[in-house]
Amino acid sequence: MSGAPDRLIGLGRRLSKLRAMSPTELTHRLRYKAVVTLERRAHARGRLAPDNRLAAALRRDLQGAGWESRLLQSRAASASRFLPSIGQRGAMRTLFESRYAAERDDMRQRAADTRAHRFSFFGETFEYGHDIAWQDDPVTRKAWPAAFHADVPVHGGNKGYGDVKHVWELSRQQYLVDLGRAVFLDDDRESLASLQFLVRSWMAGNPYGTGVHWSCALEPAFRAFSWIWSYALTWHALEDDFHLEWLCGLYDAARFIERHLEHYSSPYNHLVGEAAALYMLGATFPEFADAERWRATARAVLEGRLAEQFYADGGSVEQSTFYHHASVGDYLLAALTARAIGEEFSPTIWQAIERGIDFSAALVLPDGRIPEIGGADDGKPIRMEHLTLWDFRPYQAMGAVLFRRGDLKAIAGRFHEDALWLLGTDGLAQFDALPAALPARTSVALPHSGYYVLRSDWSATADYVCFDCGEQAAGMRPDGIPNSMHGHADCLSIIVSLRGQRVLIDSGFHAYNCGGAWEAHFRETAAHNTARIDGRDQALHLGKMAWSNSYRAFPEGWHASGREAWTVGAHDGYDRAPEGVTHRRAVWLRDAGYVIVCDEFLGQGEHDIEVNFQFAPGHALAAEGDNSVRFGDVAALHWASPVAWTSTLADGGDTGPDAGWIAPSLGVKQAAPRLTLRCRTAAARTVLLTVLVPGGAIDQPWTVHRDEDGLVVTRGTAMTDRIGASLSSREPRDAASLVEITPASGDRSIVVVSAPRGRVGPTHRSTEQR
Repeated sequence: MSGAPDRLIGLGRRLSKLRAMSPTELTHRLRYKAVVTLERRAHARGRLAPDNRLAAALRRDLQGAGWESRLLQSRAASASRFLPSIGQRGAMRTLFESRYAAERDDMRQRAADTRAHRFSFFGETFEYGHDIAWQDDPVTRKAWPAAFHADVPVHGGNKGYGDVKHVWELSRQQYLVDLGRAVFLDDDRESLASLQFLVRSWMAGNPYGTGVHWSCALEPAFRAFSWIWSYALTWHALEDDFHLEWLCGLYDAARFIERHLEHYSSPYNHLVGEAAALYMLGATFPEFADAERWRATARAVLEGRLAEQFYADGGSVEQSTFYHHASVGDYLLAALTARAIGEEFSPTIWQAIERGIDFSAALVLPDGRIPEIGGADDGKPIRMEHLTLWDFRPYQAMGAVLFRRGDLKAIAGRFHEDALWLLGTDGLAQFDALPAALPARTSVALPHSGYYVLRSDWSATADYVCFDCGEQAAGMRPDGIPNSMHGHADCLSIIVSLRGQRVLIDSGFHAYNCGGAWEAHFRETAAHNTARIDGRDQALHLGKMAWSNSYRAFPEGWHASGREAWTVGAHDGYDRAPEGVTHRRAVWLRDAGYVIVCDEFLGQGEHDIEVNFQFAPGHALAAEGDNSVRFGDVAALHWASPVAWTSTLADGGDTGPDAGWIAPSLGVKQAAPRLTLRCRTAAARTVLLTVLVPGGAIDQPWTVHRDEDGLVVTRGTAMTDRIGASLSSREPRDAASLVEITPASGDRSIVVVSAPRGRVGPTHRSTEQR
């Protein structure tokens, strides 16, 4: 979704938001309002999409009597203006009969589902008869208004028609690419007929500028990605009449996107996706008189707004791992398309793409997936192969070839189908010839985006921790002026795998528009592996994507050596007044293969503290004594503190989303074990020391027990660590060490995690009641 609906914000906040806008933004918004007003009048008069618009849109040399034949002849000559795989049909067919046979079989099944009008997204399969009511919500089957696009009520939640993401997803038509591949690889005439029917049906049911599918420019952009690919795969087999109809539909997409680029209403993955689609339309269809301007406009956005999209370490400023890959994929598609037509993008863009792929590589879990951080949906600009939703290793496969990187090849594992379609058979040959080499670093600090990845090695059985000590998203304000972003209130949250198995996970994201707790919870602090104070979020959630009074994160230490690494940080989300609280957390991956987490709470007054641990699905969570739980045979969690903590276990309860539920993809609920620890304290300093050790049947079993000032971790006769955290002290530390370990055996000396001693606030932000 684009920016938060102002209706949720209130008049005072709207005025403060207006005052915060630059003159450039205000001018743009006024001009855009005028454009929409003129469009609305034309729509009311039936003049928004004249019947002769395709002929009028062509280059001058194609116009006049017989323009249809000249246009089709030009298309036959210019269809090669696309990515290289399209011109390598024979070689591609051979590869899909051998090396990519499994991908071919999957494509055939998916094409069969599409021919039967079975469409799967958001964890559900929707079945239709012969005719499809494109403006009806797939879940409620209620029709969205066939109104002028700017008047369709898509913002502000469910207005009685359903969650708009469902009806949009159906009309992004990503399933057409499966039909296109079936035509390209198998000469499948049934798939060709189905594709022509679905496109023609969609255009008949969604007149230009009318209805929900024109209400946000990103929707025709995503549809354009699907149409461009499926067109490139099938153009040679299209019926002439349909070919001309589809070219008109592609022209409509381009002119709408150009007029409605979301420069300020949604200037991140939306704007970048729209610009990438506009560039590809201008590059692929040079027969349109406006094609050169489309490319220039799109390139100006992609290059001029690049600095706003990514941090210096390559991560997306939206603090969403899913939309990070959407933005990198948009840039990658546009840059490769430009290269194919001889319009090379600037080195700055290619450098940003490489950094973005590096960022993704740094976060890869031992099982190959990316942590499910921030907002998400099912939309991928690059989606030929149907991998699991959070597997983005095709990006590393492409990066290996584009940047001659053996380390990216090692992470990718293979030359994925997406990479083959984008880079062609030459890309495959280069990948095969490139020597693979594991990355030089195992643990990586990404201080600009705020992620710290602690990793024992690069194997599928590695120990792994991802620690979030970054802002909620770039540009989020600490005062009462609202901002909207995909980032969640999840500072100091951790994600943990031990021996390659997921232990602690991000809870994911469930819905943009279902309303109530199921929409809000997954954005808020309680859904993440971090702490809440007095039942509050780290920032003020105004509703949907709108937040104010966001926190500031303070990375305070980082060390990595071999298989061991630690990091420490704090935030001021609860430290807004003299009786506020600073939350500081240290996370330590030990070379022996276990994880230490030390939470320090500094403040005045009496407070309720809550710390949550969301475990992965698939194993039971059971209490073992008063201060430990066992997670199947995968891991055990132990804790110690100078104050008494109550523990609550949940696993899919019926009291709401906080009763042990995760959302592995949009619209999907899955039960998963959850541990919540709570205490009430008036101490100036409260410490919670937690240890995660691996489980399972091993020769050297792990044991953990409490001693006077911390925990003692033992692994058979091989290792004993005494972990101290000054648990007995209820006053702020007078030493720099937050955690220290004294090995009880061997010749190793004391090792410590050092951190600042005091609070990080109060800040000078608004002290508005939260």
